[in-house]
Amino acid sequence: MTMCTVQLLQLPLHPSSAWEPTGNIPLASAILAASAALPVESIFPGELLNTLGDTALLKELKRRDPELLGVTLYMWNRERTLHLLQKLKLWKPELLVVAGGPEVTQDNHSLLSEPSIDLFVAGEGESFASDVLSPEKLRSILSSGTKLLGPVVDTDLPDRWPDPYETGYITPGTKGSVHIETQRGCGSLCSYCAYRRTSPVPRIIPADKVLNRIHMLQEMGAGELVFLDPTFNSRPDLGILLDGMSNLGLDCFAEVRSDFIRSSKTTNALALAGFTSLEVGLQTMSTRVLHSIGRGGDPQSILKGASLLKQSGITPIMDLILGLPGDNPENIEHAARELISLDLHDQVQTFCLSVLPGTELRANAEELRIQYDDRPPYTVTRAGQYSIQNLLQTRERVSDILGYDADPPERPVLSDSFPGIEVFIPENNQPQISPSSRHGVLRISTHDAWANRNSIINKTRERREKDPYCPLDVVIQPEDVFPLDLIDMLRDIPEPVCYTSTKADMYQLPGLLRIAVVMPLSTNPDWLAECSGIALTVVRSDSAVSLPGGQVGLLLEGNYDLDSLSALYSEAPHLVFFARKELEILWNLDVLGLG
Repeated sequence: MTMCTVQLLQLPLHPSSAWEPTGNIPLASAILAASAALPVESIFPGELLNTLGDTALLKELKRRDPELLGVTLYMWNRERTLHLLQKLKLWKPELLVVAGGPEVTQDNHSLLSEPSIDLFVAGEGESFASDVLSPEKLRSILSSGTKLLGPVVDTDLPDRWPDPYETGYITPGTKGSVHIETQRGCGSLCSYCAYRRTSPVPRIIPADKVLNRIHMLQEMGAGELVFLDPTFNSRPDLGILLDGMSNLGLDCFAEVRSDFIRSSKTTNALALAGFTSLEVGLQTMSTRVLHSIGRGGDPQSILKGASLLKQSGITPIMDLILGLPGDNPENIEHAARELISLDLHDQVQTFCLSVLPGTELRANAEELRIQYDDRPPYTVTRAGQYSIQNLLQTRERVSDILGYDADPPERPVLSDSFPGIEVFIPENNQPQISPSSRHGVLRISTHDAWANRNSIINKTRERREKDPYCPLDVVIQPEDVFPLDLIDMLRDIPEPVCYTSTKADMYQLPGLLRIAVVMPLSTNPDWLAECSGIALTVVRSDSAVSLPGGQVGLLLEGNYDLDSLSALYSEAPHLVFFARKELEILWNLDVLGLG
């Protein structure tokens, strides 16, 4: 491999399941590399970004030894990226670092004070790429004392820059997923979104050009299109675009305003174009609140459009936001009941408001009586008279109304094979070289977990220190029951403060350390029930027996027909696991929908 002086890096979000795709397609890196005419090798490979742990990633970056490193910062990868940058700067102080992405805004003061980043670039980066991604030119910029390049208002269409797929900077792969932009900017003026300030006028690529790009991507092997457009159906030539996409055999996804949908003609065209689900932003049942935050629209019109989508076979993914200024819990609970009554409750995302950097909401937070955490995910901590505890209680009530939890349960790796597995036997004192994987698995096989608790805790701590910003499944497989204090002792191992751990703590979910216990089928049921109250607990079986009851799961060994099993365990499919990796992956994708 040819070593490049520039490397472009975009770290992924950690999904809830190790088998779930990260969705981390380095489109931003590819666009910038194409705009700056950098070598293709300047883009750090996606397969490594999605699989390497912190230590392995750091080692690989040192091996590549770049002169300049460009990073794309989102709220979900910010702290992990900064951790790597700090390590790299200690190793090579002269390394040049440029950061862009949604996190880089002029009011994100906690980020802009980060010393490991030499230059921040806010807004769209193509016009700066040739300068800031050249070590010589970057040094000249830095010599003037510049630390931040503010956003430039671009009035040209986004396709004026080289297409990263057409120029070979990124490839979709066979039946692969492709992220595609057909517009930038947004006509909706939502105060919680940064587009209101940086790009309020939509710049839309005409339908004929978009169709040419889609045909090219399909010829290259693309099977799925994820449209990054802020509002896919805001374009005036939507009908022409959908007609051209009709029956291409692609799976498509986008975000839409369902109140823009007036007839089944549009929803049928969306279905024929390959859309099986669409994200719809209901947010609240209060018209007054929607208008006060700049979004506008009418909740009943939104629901009517969502119903038309459902009638055309498209699943509307409905969003509800807790903590919007001037809103109250009754409006959100009313929204949940409306969704139930209209049969629109299949996929509802209920989350607390994020007061994002660069938004009008953040600029006016004090006036709006909004308080928030200044670190990702920037969660509102008080909205008027409502505390975060009030909002979280409302979220629980919404889950009760909908009949399912707002968050998918943890899904640790219990199968026999996985790239990040390390089997640790405390009774065997031979040292091992621990893997460094983005999703790690520490499988503890022991006669007596309690007698070996110090070794187990020390080994877990060692793995956490090796990859502190990565998920780690700690799977305890003892031969007999043990005092459950051991689980509390493992949970006392500190985690870094980051998007994943902060969000998990707020919603009372496992964070980066995910503990599971695997026991024999004959284990005392009372102990299993108690253990399942504090950690995922399963029993092993070589046949499809009934679930043990409560929250105790089943680890099935051997081969099974998944269609039969999905019917047998339809009440609690999330409690069924497989020792065979192939079956576990299919169960995740086809039954649980994690993919």
